[in-house]
Amino acid sequence: MRYLIVLLLVWFSCYSAAAQNQAKDNLATKDEKNYILVTNKINTDFNYKMLDDFENSFADLIKENNSRELVFNPVNGKYHYYKFVATYKARGISKDSDAARPEQTFHNILIIKTDDYQKIVDGYHFVLEWGEKPLSYPLFRVKATDLTLQEGLSLKQLNLKRAMDNTDFDGDGKIKLSGR
Repeated sequence: MRYLIVLLLVWFSCYSAAAQNQAKDNLATKDEKNYILVTNKINTDFNYKMLDDFENSFADLIKENNSRELVFNPVNGKYHYYKFVATYKARGISKDSDAARPEQTFHNILIIKTDDYQKIVDGYHFVLEWGEKPLSYPLFRVKATDLTLQEGLSLKQLNLKRAMDNTDFDGDGKIKLSGR
């Protein structure tokens, strides 16, 4: 009987430690997003016509049933264009504040342009499924200077500021150039 009790105690402590480690791993993956490279083009630039008038451009694309991502597509230019996407599950904002609402999939878009030496010239960040009321889209712009695009670069290093009112971006994530 003593062996059975010892065996159960050992099993329970191992199970408890494994559950705690799994919980830590799940928390880390929810807090830190991986921005995976999905597009890499040369001789391009940002579509500043659409980005500078982002609120109207984005709203017009929604009305016309076009892809909202068209705002972030490059145009001809002299830079290197990178588009990253972070996909994750979270509970969105809803007007009834129902804590039991289901998780949904969100996509964060990060576009960066660099010179030939990978020095970041400009960049933007946006949550594609944004739905906060009043309807105002939180487009963030890179404010960091003298920064080189590299594997594992943290979004905090980009010093993202909201284009509309210069408030800080409150998230983080890591850039994955290798697509993993």
